[in-house]
Amino acid sequence: MSKHPDALHPQRRSRREIDANFFFGDVFIKTGVATAVAIAGIAAYTPFTLAEAAAAGDYDYLAVMGVFGLIGVAAFLFGRHLRRQATHWDFD
Repeated sequence: MSKHPDALHPQRRSRREIDANFFFGDVFIKTGVATAVAIAGIAAYTPFTLAEAAAAGDYDYLAVMGVFGLIGVAAFLFGRHLRRQATHWDFD
């Protein structure tokens, strides 16, 4: 038999690993949400919409909004992954 965990032979995670996954998962989820709130605030503060910015050729504004949006979504999804890993048993 191999030493790798599977569905039939799960391995128990250490308490330190569970706590770290839970903590950093929570941090990344909150970072993703904070980024979304910042983007919403920037979009509400600017006097034009994204469609108007695209029509006017403001690609630097669109790039900044897109990069921050991508960072926010990636942080949120990675945080959700870590929170899902914050369990006692490893069935992966």
